[in-house]
Amino acid sequence: MVALAALISAVRDADDGSGLVGTLPVAGRTLIERQARLATLAGAERIVLLIERLPGGLTGAIDRLRRDGIAIDVARSAGDAADRFHPDERVLIFADGATAALGAITRLAAGPAPALLTIGEAGPAGPFERIDAGARWAGLALVPGDMLRKTVAMLGDWDLHSTLLRRAVGASARRIDIADGAGLGEPQAAMLVRSRAGARVATEAAFSVDREGEGWPARWIYGPLARLLGGAILERPIESRWLRWAGIGATLVALPMLAKGWLAAALLMLIGGALLDATGRLLAALRLSPASIGDRLAIGRALVMALGLLVFAWQRMHGDPTPLVLGVATVAVMLAEARERLALRLFGGEAGAPGWIADVDALVLLFLPFALAQQTLAGLLALGVYAAASFGAVQQRLLQRAHRDAS
Repeated sequence: MVALAALISAVRDADDGSGLVGTLPVAGRTLIERQARLATLAGAERIVLLIERLPGGLTGAIDRLRRDGIAIDVARSAGDAADRFHPDERVLIFADGATAALGAITRLAAGPAPALLTIGEAGPAGPFERIDAGARWAGLALVPGDMLRKTVAMLGDWDLHSTLLRRAVGASARRIDIADGAGLGEPQAAMLVRSRAGARVATEAAFSVDREGEGWPARWIYGPLARLLGGAILERPIESRWLRWAGIGATLVALPMLAKGWLAAALLMLIGGALLDATGRLLAALRLSPASIGDRLAIGRALVMALGLLVFAWQRMHGDPTPLVLGVATVAVMLAEARERLALRLFGGEAGAPGWIADVDALVLLFLPFALAQQTLAGLLALGVYAAASFGAVQQRLLQRAHRDAS
């Protein structure tokens, strides 16, 4: 497949006079930063920003993108932007204020150019440019670099995106309708943001984060609470990784509490750490931040919690090794389950894992009623049984998946 790049425009002023459309805040970041991250997630190897003037709000966005390893160039004119693309390169075009669900953008970028992301008459309303009687343009296109360069060369006073649209339609471009499997069912699958009100709608749509694959505590308990906290701090200069580290810090604080037998205080710290971690993960998802750092943080917190379980089991021995044996067995089974879940993801079957299976947060919540009833040995036994049942269920799903792939 020919290399993919992206051209994102930020030259239009907002309809409500609040500055450039590209600087409007969406999910705690500028709209243009969200567009760049969407393009990167869809496979773009580098981004060119078409910006006639560079306000201070975009400088920080560009710095954050470069910090995350995204190659960014800034062009001050259409001709300058076009010169930065190779004629044979495929260029993903974002019109001013255009955003869409990642699934729709990925499908658009996966095929040959030219191609257009379109909206049928039954699709969402908005200031979308009409293509014909049955379709409107969603503001995203995939064009060959040669088409972009030739269009810019003959522009004159014409609008770049409208001219590109007409040339792509004339070249019988593929049409990817957002309701045809791409973005179907996602709130605001395509939008053209034109004002702060539109940016707020885009932010609300971003909260429809897919939590499939997460454990039941994250989906049903910590997730809803994280949405409340995330909504309150979304516009503040708080990085998601700070919250993730704070979650690990709360877990570390619980270790000496467990060693001294202060179980209630330790469980409170573990639950607080889980909520901080869930909020950090939500902010990262809303802002389309890279997942690799978050994955390491998740592993780190899980290992600290495993150590906490062993410390507590050791503290509860009182001459009887049963608590420590149960703790060691639970940690060993959870490590084996983590390996099986990784294998299931590699097989492409993580979505098929049972929703009830254990993770570190589920173990804490399961143990809570036993702690309140002062039946800690029974609680440790329950954790072991829960971990073993979860391991068996994941392994069974993995074997089923392997059998289907082999047949």
